[in-house]
Amino acid sequence: MITFILFSCKENSKIPANTKKESKPKTEKQDNITTEISTDISQLQKLIDFSKFRPEKVKFKYTFIDNSNGRVPGPSDSFLEAILYFDDKTMEKIQEISQNEEASNLNYQKKAFKFDWLEKQVLSELESSDSLKNIHPDLIFGTNNGECWYLKNKILLKKETN
Repeated sequence: MITFILFSCKENSKIPANTKKESKPKTEKQDNITTEISTDISQLQKLIDFSKFRPEKVKFKYTFIDNSNGRVPGPSDSFLEAILYFDDKTMEKIQEISQNEEASNLNYQKKAFKFDWLEKQVLSELESSDSLKNIHPDLIFGTNNGECWYLKNKILLKKETN
């Protein structure tokens, strides 16, 4: 019996990191604005398409402005900021696809990718990166109007819907 219990405990510790329960998202609601910061890949997958490439881990901030109520109801707005982490081989494939696609009118500003919730190390890497080599339209995640900034094994992505 004791052997069985010890074996069961040992097997539970072998659960891969990507299947463990995600940390609880931080959600704030103020009037008609809801903001969520999360590391839950399955939640982010509801907002962008991972069918081509699935990141190893993510962190994102999603802001939803509900304009459906009020005197003159209108369309709702949303803003997504995300960092997506990939292994070396996957990142190489993504960069190959992006290099083969023609990108026009890339008017991205580095400061637009300095998300206030990013770690200092990522902000430092962004600051030292080359604007001409690292900016890309979203050709991978199906956002249509998304903007990407490629760093080493990670992509900063932003998308606005309004």
